[in-house]
Amino acid sequence: MTNYQPDRLDRIEATLERVSQQLDNQVAVNAELRQSTQQLQQTTATLTDTVNVLVSSTASLVQTVTSLAGVVTQHQENIQEMQSEIRGLQSENRRILDYLERGNQEG
Repeated sequence: MTNYQPDRLDRIEATLERVSQQLDNQVAVNAELRQSTQQLQQTTATLTDTVNVLVSSTASLVQTVTSLAGVVTQHQENIQEMQSEIRGLQSENRRILDYLERGNQEG
């Protein structure tokens, strides 16, 4: 029994040494994970800020595009109105020209 006891103690000591080493390794891994988590949180915060800026910029662009669409619509209406006025002036000019040509033929 005396030979068996030291063998058993050696195995227990070896097991405790492995467990101690594994715990040390786990502590190191946990520290790395904490650091990685902090970096991810910082990155997430930065990305959130960037997304918020992009949302604001997009909203501003939507307002600008809407405003420009209104300006384009107004210009199109103005062009159509001018085209109508030009057609009216062309018709009036044609009537005046016809009147003048008839007057020259009679005289």
